[in-house]
Amino acid sequence: MKVATASVNWNNADLGEGNRVPFPEILDLARAAGYTAMEYNPLFGDDVATLQREAETRGITWCGTYQPIDLVSGPLHDEQLDEVALLAGRLAAIDCHDMVVAEPGRPERIAIAGQVPADGSSSSLPRHAYVEIAANLHALGAVAREQGVNMHFHNHVGTWIETPSEVDALLQHLDTGLVDLCFDTGHYAYGGGDALTFMQENVSRIGYLHLKDVDAAVLVAARDKGWSFLEALEHVVFSPLGEGSADIPAILDTLVDNAFDGWVVVEQDTCHGDPTEVARRNREFIEQQVANV
Repeated sequence: MKVATASVNWNNADLGEGNRVPFPEILDLARAAGYTAMEYNPLFGDDVATLQREAETRGITWCGTYQPIDLVSGPLHDEQLDEVALLAGRLAAIDCHDMVVAEPGRPERIAIAGQVPADGSSSSLPRHAYVEIAANLHALGAVAREQGVNMHFHNHVGTWIETPSEVDALLQHLDTGLVDLCFDTGHYAYGGGDALTFMQENVSRIGYLHLKDVDAAVLVAARDKGWSFLEALEHVVFSPLGEGSADIPAILDTLVDNAFDGWVVVEQDTCHGDPTEVARRNREFIEQQVANV
């Protein structure tokens, strides 16, 4: 199983600048936690030679990158597609062949994260909007593929595609042969879904995985107290792997049973204690679980 980490484990942009770990020191922390692959963050800079040198020096492979893109304000214009083509070319130059895109966080949705009615009601987009989102994703996928980069769509809390019904509505129009899913187990559970069941039913549509667990008690408190997504992050809604309600052991079993060959990126957006130690424990949990399958 190809296991990687992401800079969000140390630097969470959702919570502001804070005490950011700079590049390339953040790569040292990833290695200290035992990882040999990491997502590229555009904040690391765009000098290909530097990116390659710093990663190779530490024995690290670039596994993908995350990019929020407005998918609902109309057809993507040429400038947006050119920017994605430029980023895809940079990724290919550092031997990184996966790009993850998501809707950007929306204030009105961040405020009601985890509290969107199951049927969407007036809180979700109209049905025809999913056709446009899919068309924009297909355009992005075609541009990325020209650079040898695979495009994956990420379900994300606090965006227009959070709940199971919203994910399903998009999938009805999405050509997953061109743009498949970067499925986020924690975000799906946060949005009211059963991540394990979804994966068991849709594993062939998933090409990239963000693996995280959810603290059920914090999630209940977030819903009861009307916390925004950012407030829930501050209360550490995402727990260490295996300590939450997302059934990570069964999810890992599903990946093994289906010979999943995409990247499994371990994310814990906020944590209690030292994030490097938490990242190490999460990696060890995966290794121990997979060894027992």
